Amino acid sequence: MSGFANLMTELKKTRDELRLQMHLAGMEARATWEKLEPKVDELERKVNAAGDAATHELEVAFDTLGKALARLRDDIVPPPSGPRL
Repeated sequence: MSGFANLMTELKKTRDELRLQMHLAGMEARATWEKLEPKVDELERKVNAAGDAATHELEVAFDTLGKALARLRDDIVPPPSGPRL
């Protein structure tokens, strides 16, 4: 599997995890989600169109979208609770 295919798999995994969490999210998080979700599909189309001739533009897009999804996930998914002292 190519590097971009691996990145796409990770982005889609994060997107799918966020879909499950959105019912618990507040209005601001939902608005952010509505902007980000279509970008995953858009990026996948660009990757498929580029094939093996992936560009720096795609690398930047993966980085930007991945960070945005991670920030949203961190905002809506509570951190695991550890043992109480």
